[in-house]
Formats: sequence, structure tokens, C-alpha cells
Amino acid sequence: MAETRGTSHVYGIDRHTLCLTSLPTTNSTHSLFALGTLGVHEPGEIHIVNLNTDDDEVLHNTVFTHTTGIRSLSAWDEHELMVVSTEGTVELVALPQEGEGETRVVAKLEQPGRANRVVCHPQTTIKQAAVVTPGAGISVWDMARVLCTQSLALDDVETSAWHPTASSILATSDTHGGLRTWDLRTATTTTSIDCAHAGRIRALDYNPNLPYHLASGGSDGVLRIWDLRQPLAPLISASNHTHWICALHYNPFHDQLILSAGSDALVNLESAVSVSSARAADTHSDDSMRPTDGLVMQYDDHESSVYAVQWSATDPWVFASLSFDGRLVINTVPREEKYKILL
Repeated sequence: MAETRGTSHVYGIDRHTLCLTSLPTTNSTHSLFALGTLGVHEPGEIHIVNLNTDDDEVLHNTVFTHTTGIRSLSAWDEHELMVVSTEGTVELVALPQEGEGETRVVAKLEQPGRANRVVCHPQTTIKQAAVVTPGAGISVWDMARVLCTQSLALDDVETSAWHPTASSILATSDTHGGLRTWDLRTATTTTSIDCAHAGRIRALDYNPNLPYHLASGGSDGVLRIWDLRQPLAPLISASNHTHWICALHYNPFHDQLILSAGSDALVNLESAVSVSSARAADTHSDDSMRPTDGLVMQYDDHESSVYAVQWSATDPWVFASLSFDGRLVINTVPREEKYKILL
């Protein structure tokens, strides 16, 4: 059965952009996304884009100015954001509660080097953030106290990802194709895969329901899923990008769905049902209605490199992608795939 694309919603700005995050909200009919501009020749901006499914799926936006350009964003809620500036500084900033305006710096993280990425723990009750600094390593911050609680000296670090529930487990990747997981209580490696990819591993994400599964995407254009208990070979390898994979994310509600975005200007929606928590629940008697592994849909809405992709924090079928030219596109999972999962 051919998959049918839903309606795409496009939000474009005349700015260069690298970072996008999904914002948790108590309103289940709103999908909130925050993007940051690089601010090369102008002040930086944070754009909050809201897709309201109760309002004929109309896009609403609010723009906040920031003192510097922004290269990384992460958040626990819709009111405060962790921000890495183009100068490499890391701040916790608050957004004005009403209307547009300028962000307010709540805390500035004092650390050596120029950071390029910040990753908040996915549990909103665990106020921890991992800061990635090339040439230095990873620093772990307790943002409830604004205190650096751990530092990992990794001169070739590329990116990191938090375990979905544990506050002491972190995955890291390097510029040579290796990935590791860490127990932060002892600062020791628990899993090490030296040649997971040919080249840099640019994206990592844990399966939210099977936390011993880790997805990785690299400069080789390959998406792989690893069982960290038996990491000798990947469970799945998908080669549906023609250039770097820049970002990937498991669906937080249905972990058989994985998004990946690349410098080939493509966004891929993959199904990995055979290695998901949904595998044991498959009761379909009709093979045509049974989810299968493979590429569900390829989205070609962008004209330049897609550096970020995010699922909605409230709607399991909505996701957004962001390209370098300031184009944000909000899409939905194809109706046929949705029915395969739900029925």
C-alpha cells in the first residue's frame, strides 16, 4: 500500500539556522517548537512556532531577541531554554511570559573552552544538562543548583545523548566513528564500540522504551541501531541518505518510528518495528496492515542541509525539520502507517 503524505506547514525566515528543539506544554492540542538563528550579521533570535490542531492547524509564532547568535538549544519546558551561543558560551535563559521581547539570562555556566552543543535530560524532572565542548569533552550540570557535577575529558567528542530515565548514564560519540556509554557515578565506560561508523558520529538517541537500544547516525549517511548488551554488530543498518546524517530521534510514544535528517536536504521516516517495544504486541492477521522495517517516507521539502529534526512533545504523529536556510517544515506521519500502528 502506498503511503500518503499529510499536509505540510512551512515557516520560513531570512536567517541562517542550525538548532531546533521541541517544547513540552500542558496543552495537548499545541505542538511547540523553538528554533535559534545564528545571528551572523544581526542579533540572534529565538522563534517559538506553535501548530494548533484546534485552530485548523494554523501556525502561530512569537519571536524573542537574544544578545548573541545561537548554535544549540535544549529545554525542559516552554518558559526556559538552555542556549549555546555562537561564541561558545552556555546560558539558561527565560522567555518573556507575554508578547515578544528580549530573553533574560537566568544563569551562565562558567566552563573552559567554546561549547557547541547542549543536551537536556529527557525527563523534565531531572534538571541535568550535558554540554559538549570540542577538544575538551563533556561537562554535566545540575541546573537546579547551577553546578558542574562531572567532567569527562574527551578531546575527540562529537555529540552526546542521555539515557531516557537514568540520570547517571550518558552516551557519547567521537570524530572517528566510535561510541561509548558512561556511568557518571564512577566516570567509567560501560560500553565501547570503536568502529560504529566510517567517520564522525553526528547523532545519537536512546530508544525511550528499550533503553539498551541506541541509534546512531554518521558522516557515512548510515543510520544504525545497537543493542548495548551485545554490541558486536548493529541490529539494523539503513542507508537511505546520500550524505551526512546530522540529526535523528526516536518517536517518544511509538519507538518503532525514527526520524533522521541529513546534509542531502532530506528527512527520512524509518520503521524499525522488529527491534522495538511494539514487536511483542503485533497481533495483525492481515500482513498488509502489519508494520514492517524500512523507509516509510522520504520528505524533500528542503533545499539545503537539514541540521535538526524533532518530534512534537505532545502529538505522536507531528514532527518538524529545520534547514540551514531558515526553513522550518512541520509534517505528520502518513495516515497508513499511523493506522498500522494503532489498529
